[in-house]
This record gives sequence, structure tokens and C-alpha cells, in this order.
Amino acid sequence: MVIVPRQFGQVLNDAMLGLLGVWRTLLWPALLVSVPVSLGTLGVFAITGGDEFLELVLNNPQQLQTLPEQVFWELARPFYWAAGIATLLQVLAGVFLALASHATVVAHIRGDKLTSSEATRAALRRYPTGIGAILLLAIVVILLITLGVVVWLGPMTSVGTPNDASVLVALVLLIVLLGPGVWVAVSTSMTTAAVAIEGSRALDSIRRSMRLVRGRWWPTTGFLLLVGLLGGIAVQLIQLVALPLALVGGGGAALSIASILGILAQGLLVAAIAAMYTHWYIDLRSRRESLSTESLG
Repeated sequence: MVIVPRQFGQVLNDAMLGLLGVWRTLLWPALLVSVPVSLGTLGVFAITGGDEFLELVLNNPQQLQTLPEQVFWELARPFYWAAGIATLLQVLAGVFLALASHATVVAHIRGDKLTSSEATRAALRRYPTGIGAILLLAIVVILLITLGVVVWLGPMTSVGTPNDASVLVALVLLIVLLGPGVWVAVSTSMTTAAVAIEGSRALDSIRRSMRLVRGRWWPTTGFLLLVGLLGGIAVQLIQLVALPLALVGGGGAALSIASILGILAQGLLVAAIAAMYTHWYIDLRSRRESLSTESLG
């Protein structure tokens, strides 16, 4: 079947309806990574002591304001280490789920039906390449941050104490750092899809994503934001499930149920968002080449 370009709303509608056909396949791969990552995150915060700082932030923020600077950083440093490690775990899990989702959606569109184990194996085959691509993108982001710091350090050294000039420097830094970062993020958002579906190598998949998004940057930004918003709403709805339990069993019971639901739903939501992105990737391809369900990948 020939795949033709569609309107924005049609792509979004197809993406949402498509979830009905793939969510069962993605459920077990999602649990496979979300449960260990969630438990690992809790363990990292407990081992490093980052949970102590987090508890102060949540329960006694006034005390933080009275702490000497040295004491504050002694408490905050383990938290930042734990947050960094937790973010790394989330990225590693996210790449796996994205690859599994892309493969599952394409198989579904072709009329095939992957099992959970087949989706998992497909993701594992492409996982080293996917991680390599994300690593390259991380290097680019670090370079952008370094550039922003360099732009900031020179003027701030001469400005000294905060004044109107330092405010202007901060604005320049925001533009220098945020603008290119957002452009890179959107332009390379189809990278894991290229890895999973086309079998591209890491650098080739990044280039492929940038070529596909070129000329469709703003619609792509809108689609990514809208799908991300829908995912955020889903997270809030899951958290609200525990609210009535607080009235019956107390706050502790509500927190426990919310935590369990969050762990169970986190991976599936990430997989669902990646699955929806797959439909946008397919639409981008259909605008640049003759595409059919048989030639998807």
C-alpha cells in the first residue's frame, strides 16, 4: 500500500489510534526496563545520600535558606550526583523503548504483529547503534553548553557586579544556548526511528533525521510538543488515581499506590510517545520519497 503525506491532525489521529494495536506488545518491554530503572533510581538516591537533600527540599525548604553555603553544597552535591546517574538510567531505558516502539509500529502498519519478545530482540539488535547516536548528540549538546559558558565568561568578567549589562549578557547566553539546543533537539528527534527502521549507523541516522525534518521543523516541533503534552496529562491522571485513597487509607497508602502506578505506567508512557513519533517519521519520509508499507524498512 502506498503511503502519502497527511495533514497534521490526521497524523496525530493515526498515531493515537495506532496505540490501540501495539500497546499489548509494548507492555512487557516497558515493564522490563521501567521497574529496574525505578528501583535503581531509588537505590542511587539512598546510597549517595541524595534523598536527604530531596527530603529537605520537599518537607523543610525554609531550613535550606538558613544553612551556610558550605553545608548547603555538602548536602546538595550527592543529590546532583544521584540526579545525574538517574538521568543516565532514564536515557538508557528510553533508547531501548524507542527502538522497540518504532519496530513494533512499523510491523503493525505492514500488517504484521510482533510479540513482546520479538520487539525486545529487535530493540536489542539496534541498541548499540542507538546508544552511539545518542552519545554523539550528547557531545553536541555539551559543546553548545561550553560555547554558552565561553560567551558568558568574557563579558561577565569585565562586568563584575550584577547590573543592566549583566542582564543583557544573561539574555545573550539564553539565546546562544537555548536556541541552537532546541533546533538540534527537534532536528534530530527522528534519529532513533532511522536507527530502528532503516538500520542506519549512528552518524547516518542523525543526518537522516536532519534531512527529514528540514523544511518541516515547525510542524515537527508542534507535533513533539503536543504529544509530550498528552503524555504529561496521562501522568497527571495516573497520579490522581491515588487521591481518593488518601481519604480512606491515609497519605502513606496513597503515596505507595501512586508510586507503584508510576513505575508501572512510566515505561509504557515513554513507549507510547515513541510509538506516536514513529507515525510522524513515516509522514516525513512520505514527503521526500515514494513510500509504501513494503518499503518502510
